[in-house]
Amino acid sequence: MSAEFKYEIFKDRVGDNISFYGNIDSHTEQHFEELVQRITGKNVVLDFSNTVRINSMGIAILLRSIKSIKTEKRSEVAVFGESKTNALLFKITGLYTLTTPHL
Repeated sequence: MSAEFKYEIFKDRVGDNISFYGNIDSHTEQHFEELVQRITGKNVVLDFSNTVRINSMGIAILLRSIKSIKTEKRSEVAVFGESKTNALLFKITGLYTLTTPHL
Protein backbone atom coordinates (compact mmCIF):
# COMPACT_ATOMS: atom_id res chain seq x y z
CA MET A 1 0.00 0.00 0.00
CA SER A 2 1.55 3.27 -1.12
CA ALA A 3 0.69 6.33 0.89
CA GLU A 4 2.06 9.30 -1.01
CA PHE A 5 2.79 12.26 1.23
CA LYS A 6 1.09 15.61 0.95
CA TYR A 7 0.10 18.42 3.28
CA GLU A 8 -2.50 21.16 3.33
CA ILE A 9 -2.31 24.49 5.17
CA PHE A 10 -5.47 26.11 6.47
CA LYS A 11 -4.90 29.64 7.74
CA ASP A 12 -7.31 31.30 10.15
CA ARG A 13 -7.22 34.18 12.63
CA VAL A 14 -5.55 31.97 15.26
CA GLY A 15 -2.73 30.69 13.07
CA ASP A 16 -1.74 27.95 10.62
CA ASN A 17 -3.35 24.51 10.74
CA ILE A 18 -1.41 21.92 8.78
CA SER A 19 -2.84 18.51 7.91
CA PHE A 20 -0.50 15.73 6.83
CA TYR A 21 -1.49 12.81 4.59
CA GLY A 22 0.44 9.60 3.92
CA ASN A 23 3.89 8.53 5.08
CA ILE A 24 6.49 10.83 6.60
CA ASP A 25 9.95 9.54 5.68
CA SER A 26 13.16 10.57 3.90
CA HIS A 27 11.21 11.35 0.72
CA THR A 28 9.34 14.18 2.48
CA GLU A 29 12.30 16.37 3.43
CA GLN A 30 11.81 18.82 0.55
CA HIS A 31 8.11 19.15 1.43
CA PHE A 32 8.97 20.09 5.01
CA GLU A 33 11.58 22.65 3.91
CA GLU A 34 8.89 24.28 1.76
CA LEU A 35 6.35 24.02 4.57
CA VAL A 36 8.53 25.89 7.06
CA GLN A 37 8.88 28.75 4.56
CA ARG A 38 5.09 28.95 4.12
CA ILE A 39 4.35 29.33 7.85
CA THR A 40 3.09 32.81 8.73
CA GLY A 41 1.01 32.29 11.87
CA LYS A 42 2.24 32.64 15.43
CA ASN A 43 0.34 29.48 16.38
CA VAL A 44 0.87 26.33 14.32
CA VAL A 45 -1.13 23.13 14.74
CA LEU A 46 0.23 19.98 13.08
CA ASP A 47 -2.59 17.50 12.42
CA PHE A 48 -1.43 13.88 12.08
CA SER A 49 -4.95 12.39 11.81
CA ASN A 50 -4.34 11.19 8.23
CA THR A 51 -0.70 10.21 8.60
CA VAL A 52 -0.11 6.55 7.79
CA ARG A 53 3.46 5.88 8.95
CA ILE A 54 6.38 7.89 10.32
CA ASN A 55 9.80 6.26 10.27
CA SER A 56 13.04 7.34 11.96
CA MET A 57 13.99 9.71 9.13
CA GLY A 58 10.50 11.19 9.30
CA ILE A 59 10.93 11.83 13.04
CA ALA A 60 14.27 13.55 12.37
CA ILE A 61 12.65 15.74 9.71
CA LEU A 62 9.77 16.62 12.05
CA LEU A 63 12.16 17.54 14.87
CA ARG A 64 14.20 19.81 12.58
CA SER A 65 11.07 21.39 11.12
CA ILE A 66 9.50 22.12 14.50
CA LYS A 67 12.76 23.65 15.74
CA SER A 68 12.87 25.84 12.61
CA ILE A 69 9.26 26.94 13.03
CA LYS A 70 9.94 27.88 16.65
CA THR A 71 13.21 29.72 16.03
CA GLU A 72 12.84 31.22 12.53
CA LYS A 73 9.11 31.97 12.65
CA ARG A 74 8.89 32.46 16.43
CA SER A 75 5.70 30.41 16.44
CA GLU A 76 4.21 28.09 19.03
CA VAL A 77 3.63 24.55 17.74
CA ALA A 78 1.04 22.00 18.86
CA VAL A 79 0.33 18.49 17.57
CA PHE A 80 -3.06 16.90 17.11
CA GLY A 81 -4.52 13.60 15.89
CA GLU A 82 -1.46 11.42 16.36
CA SER A 83 -2.04 7.65 16.56
CA LYS A 84 -1.00 5.73 19.66
CA THR A 85 2.11 4.49 17.85
CA ASN A 86 3.09 7.96 16.71
CA ALA A 87 2.36 9.41 20.17
CA LEU A 88 4.80 6.87 21.63
CA LEU A 89 7.42 7.82 19.01
CA PHE A 90 6.90 11.52 19.76
CA LYS A 91 7.30 10.89 23.48
CA ILE A 92 10.43 8.72 23.14
CA THR A 93 12.16 11.12 20.73
CA GLY A 94 11.36 14.25 22.73
CA LEU A 95 9.16 15.80 20.05
CA TYR A 96 6.54 16.67 22.67
CA THR A 97 9.10 18.76 24.58
CA LEU A 98 9.18 21.13 21.57
CA THR A 99 5.40 21.56 21.39
CA THR A 100 2.64 23.14 23.44
CA PRO A 101 -0.10 20.85 24.75
CA HIS A 102 -2.96 22.77 23.13
CA LEU A 103 -3.35 25.99 21.17
